Amino acid sequence: MAEEFIDRLNRIVDDIELAEHFAVVIGKDPDNEPGRFYFQIQCWRKDVITGEMGFGYGGKAYLSPHASDSELVQTVFGLYKGYWEHEARESFQWRGRRVFGPHIATEALWEVARKVDVRSAKHLEDARS
Repeated sequence: MAEEFIDRLNRIVDDIELAEHFAVVIGKDPDNEPGRFYFQIQCWRKDVITGEMGFGYGGKAYLSPHASDSELVQTVFGLYKGYWEHEARESFQWRGRRVFGPHIATEALWEVARKVDVRSAKHLEDARS
């Protein structure tokens, strides 16, 4: 069963084309036997923090052998979009800071969550402070 599934994953990935320097990784979780397969986006790019060339990796999506081919293709597309958004959030700066950065601590975001900028008076509970 596992060999049939990996063959199917390889056939699907072989039919996908991404931008230059991008690839879809098919991996297997080594920590949980018998191991779950996953997709992950990989890209050779300049790191926005260090400025050095290297591989960047997006999040992983663990895969079910019961998923349809369409679901698996859409999973890759979702990971690909997520990778681009991640890079956009890392590279976008306002006043010298990555205000939409993907690595901002959730606790830090919670601290400022009520400091909103809205035109509507319907959000009085979230007034600027």
